[in-house]
Amino acid sequence: MKRIASLLFLALVGLATAQQSYQLVWQDEFNGNGLDQSKWSYEVNCDGGGNNELQCYTANANNLKVADGKLTITTVPQAYNGKQYTSARINTKGKVAWKYGKFEIRAKQPRGDYLWPALWMMPRDSVYGMWAASGEIDIYEGRGQNPTEYQSTLHYGGGWPNNVYRGSGERYGPDLTADFHVYTCTWTPDQISFALDGNTYYTRNLNENFYGGKGPNPYSANRQPFDREFFFIINVAVGGGFFGQNANALNPGMARGWQNPNMEVDYVRVYQLRDGPAIQPVPVPTPVPAPVSQNKPNPSAISSPQAPNNNGACPNGCGAGSCCKDAVMGGVCYNPSTHACFTDGDKFHLCGKTGGWCGNSCFDALRYKCVNGAMLPK
Repeated sequence: MKRIASLLFLALVGLATAQQSYQLVWQDEFNGNGLDQSKWSYEVNCDGGGNNELQCYTANANNLKVADGKLTITTVPQAYNGKQYTSARINTKGKVAWKYGKFEIRAKQPRGDYLWPALWMMPRDSVYGMWAASGEIDIYEGRGQNPTEYQSTLHYGGGWPNNVYRGSGERYGPDLTADFHVYTCTWTPDQISFALDGNTYYTRNLNENFYGGKGPNPYSANRQPFDREFFFIINVAVGGGFFGQNANALNPGMARGWQNPNMEVDYVRVYQLRDGPAIQPVPVPTPVPAPVSQNKPNPSAISSPQAPNNNGACPNGCGAGSCCKDAVMGGVCYNPSTHACFTDGDKFHLCGKTGGWCGNSCFDALRYKCVNGAMLPK
């Protein structure tokens, strides 16, 4: 009996030691009265995220606010730049990114037909090529009409359409719209796991080759592409490919019946091992949008964007910035020292200064070239 007790004690000590080996390296507790733009950037567009989504993302106060110690993203049924719904999406691209760690988000999810809340991560750099060759980590995705459903997914394998994905699939638990819950991704060189309220429900071994078996193989070693820095994205989309054949089933009348169109985030915290690699977050001095497929959301970084107005022109008072006018999304002010506006017929696209527009994506012109609408390595 004493031996069993001793072994139990040692196990508990070992567990406590393992838990204590992580240290907090970055956080946002949302204790201010506005979004901390030293940590987050707004995404402002009506592009549908590449998934035929139905919303415009804005920087407007009715779509995003920080108050009472939490971030709230509200999806609103309203006519806006040719779309019928508005919402918000923010990211840490151009601010900070991490390789490995424990990533925690405490959030309360929205409830309503065809709402698509997501907590996820994208690669800082497109080292292995266009989406999804350079990877994607979906910590949580949900469908607003199914409040007990959640799932986590990894995307990889090759550039679209040679990409593949694998994850937990739909899991079911408590009503995620009734209260706050903690969503955790723990990522080490050897595995990545996902947990809800501390209960792990999916783990993937990273010590393998992630080539999807179609097209050219972008990887030369195991663990790629999940061996590079990734940044956070938080958003609520409306409709789109995540809902399959019902992608466009929503109408404004249904939307006005949403029970709770708010995603509330209490905090976002990042921990890393004390003796592990890259203890401090990795700063990104100049954001360059990564090449992405039209079939996935484009986490393009726009420096100090203003919300587009409704008459297709930039608001007055852009200051030293310039205006990128798009026939669909209106005008967006931008910093010409970090971004450039590229034309494609009658539309304009805001991309990184060292980038360009190819087909349906911004791309890094330092690493790629555009040939007949396709991005090819230089």
